[in-house]
Amino acid sequence: MKKLLLVLLVLIVVLPLAACQGEPAEVAEEVEEVAEEVGEEAEEVAEEVAEEVEEVVEEEVEDLEPIVIGSIQDLSGPASIPGQANAWGAEYAVQVINENGGINGRMLEIITLDCKNDLNEGINAYRKLVDEHEVTAIIGPPLSNPASGWVELSEEDQVPIVGHFMDEVCTTDPDTGEAYPYMFLAEPSCSSQSFAIAKFAMEELGLTKFATLYNTGNAFAVAHAKPFMEYVVDNGGEVVGEETFTWADTDYSAQALKIVQAAPEAVFLSDYVNQAALAYDFLRDAGYEGVILGANTLALPFPDLVKNEVYDLYYLQNYDMLNPEAGGYELFTTHMEDVGTDYPKSNAGFGWDAVQVLVAAMRKAEDPTNGPELRDLLEQTDGVELAERTITIDPATHRPSNMGMYIADYDENMQIRILTYIEP
Repeated sequence: MKKLLLVLLVLIVVLPLAACQGEPAEVAEEVEEVAEEVGEEAEEVAEEVAEEVEEVVEEEVEDLEPIVIGSIQDLSGPASIPGQANAWGAEYAVQVINENGGINGRMLEIITLDCKNDLNEGINAYRKLVDEHEVTAIIGPPLSNPASGWVELSEEDQVPIVGHFMDEVCTTDPDTGEAYPYMFLAEPSCSSQSFAIAKFAMEELGLTKFATLYNTGNAFAVAHAKPFMEYVVDNGGEVVGEETFTWADTDYSAQALKIVQAAPEAVFLSDYVNQAALAYDFLRDAGYEGVILGANTLALPFPDLVKNEVYDLYYLQNYDMLNPEAGGYELFTTHMEDVGTDYPKSNAGFGWDAVQVLVAAMRKAEDPTNGPELRDLLEQTDGVELAERTITIDPATHRPSNMGMYIADYDENMQIRILTYIEP
């Protein structure tokens, strides 16, 4: 009689849980509670039923289709060095998440496409992911040029995009200041980073006269240079030179000579590493011996790309990658070992971090494939663990509100050396 009663109670309590795809541990706990109520004689029956129901629930979870997300990175264009690391970071994050149970038991699948750091290629990649692969969300690149083409598309298709497109125009409307509904940034924006390096130069180095040299065709470079100059002027400094070039230019000697004649105490370089290396050499060749400041793109392999001695160079960094005590050390070491590089790349952390932000929202969602629901949850991102720190997203801007930047230089062995951390 007790056995019959137990079975009936188990059916009443457990079947609804199984139907709702409850976690196996939760099902087993419910069964044990029923067993205690019926009596000790029913414990063996309870264990048998719990095991059977657990198997049923696990089979249902295994039968679920994976959640498909996309990743758009520069794999073969001018920013392919960081782009490939970005792709690796996102794919490795998915691998680790799946090894640990996926999204509430449901696996992730990631499809990576190449944008070649080109607006049209980026739009083509987006359309293929959304139309052909029917992705739920997309991990974007650390590139503002292609990302700017997804602002309206992502809203039309209700596809959240989380990435490291740092130019503010990728997350907020420059005319209204309102956040684009489906675009989310997972690191400090261009202006935040430019403010950090300008603050360091003025307050820590005591400099007041600055110049800039940047590519007007690179949204990343422009979105760093303009806020840098604004910060300098707003805080009592002087911009004595603003020189520019284009993607087609390979000779910046004329611009470098003008900067030398203006006699700044520091020059800010805000381009990708290849252009920044050229700019550095042209400045040194022109006789400039002052301080050179740089965006986070002046990290390794920058010293290997220049012909002049590297000195008085300070640049931004997102991670303390060579510090065994830092949270992201294992991630960067794994990347180095996996791809065979002898130096760490911050972009491996970028890809990882973007996936963590997206997955945190998915785990809270009733339906982790529902774009509007994910969008709302992404706006509520608060204290999500990343490779090295946490992130809280401001719902008004869709950008981090709590992340500062490291300032680094190179030691005598041309290894990254973290000097200080600038709070946001």
